[in-house]
Amino acid sequence: MGKYLSVIRWPNLLMVPLTMYLMRYCIVQPMLDYQFSIQLGSQLRLQLSDGYFLILVMINVLLGAAGYVINDYYDRRIDTVNHPDSVIVGKTLPQRHAIIYHAVLNVAALVLATIFAWHIRMFSVVLMYMMIAGIFWMYSTTYKRQLLVGNLVVAICTAIIPLQVGLFEYLTLTREYGGEMLLKNMTFMPIMYWMVGFAFFAFITNLIREIVKDMEDLEGDASCGCNTLPMAFGMRVSKIVVVALIIITIAILAATYNYYLHESLTFVYICVFLIVPLAVAALMTIRASEVKHYRRISMLMKIVMLLGVLYTILARQIIQFVV
Repeated sequence: MGKYLSVIRWPNLLMVPLTMYLMRYCIVQPMLDYQFSIQLGSQLRLQLSDGYFLILVMINVLLGAAGYVINDYYDRRIDTVNHPDSVIVGKTLPQRHAIIYHAVLNVAALVLATIFAWHIRMFSVVLMYMMIAGIFWMYSTTYKRQLLVGNLVVAICTAIIPLQVGLFEYLTLTREYGGEMLLKNMTFMPIMYWMVGFAFFAFITNLIREIVKDMEDLEGDASCGCNTLPMAFGMRVSKIVVVALIIITIAILAATYNYYLHESLTFVYICVFLIVPLAVAALMTIRASEVKHYRRISMLMKIVMLLGVLYTILARQIIQFVV
C-alpha cells in the first residue's frame, strides 16, 4: 500500500482539497453571507451541496494522482539520475501495475465527473476533465521536454484549481439567484475576481518553482535530451528569468494591496509572509551554485504557495467585517 501512496505524492495532493475548501468556505460563503445576502435583502446559500463539492474535490485529487503516476512512469530514466533514492516505478512498483493504477485513477475521476456534470446539468464538464487527463499524459510524454511548455502546463493546471471553485459556484448561484440579482443590478462576478487573484498567484509562483526545479534537475534532463530553460539558455539566463518573475510577483502583490485591499492586517500579511520570503528566494537564486541550493529554493517557493492559499483565512475576516 505504501508504494501506491508514495507514487501519487500524497503530501502534494493535500494542497488540492486544502485550496478548494478554503476558497469555498473562506471566500465564497462569507461573500454570500456578509455581502450579497445583505445587499439583496434575503439569505443566499451555496448551491453545491457538501457532497457534490466533495465529488468536485475528488475529481481533481484523482486526476492529479493519475498525473503523478504517469509522470513517474515516463521519468524513470531522469529520476534515476536526479533522485535515485525516490524512484518507485520500475523498482517497488512494477511498470505494468503503474499503468493500470493510472488508468483506474483516471476512470474513477471521469465517473465522478459524469455524476457531477449530471447534477449541474453541464455535460461539457466531462469533456473538460477528459482533456485535463490527456494534458497530463502529454505533459509526461512530450510537453515537459519542450522549452517552457511543460512549465506553463503545470502552472496553468495549478491555477485552474481555485478557478474551478469560483466557476462552478458562480454558475450554480447565478442559475438560482440570477433573476433577483439582475433586478438589483448585481452580479456574482466579485467571487470570480477573488478566484482569479488566487489563481494568478498560484500560476506565477508555480511557474517560478517549475523553472527552479529544472535548474535543480539539469543533469538528469541533459541525459534525456529535455529542452528546458537551463538547457537551452544556461543557468545565468534562467536565474534572470526567475528573479524577474519574483520581482513581477512582488510588484503585483503591492499593486493589489494598493488598489484593492486597503486593510492593515493584509499589509502585514503580504509583507511578512509573501514579499519577504519571495525576496529571500530571489537572493538565494542569485547566489545558488549547487543542486542543494535550488532544492531549498524550490521548497521555499512551495511554502510561499501555501502561505498564499492560507491568506484566505484572513480574507474571510476582511470580507466579514470590512466589505
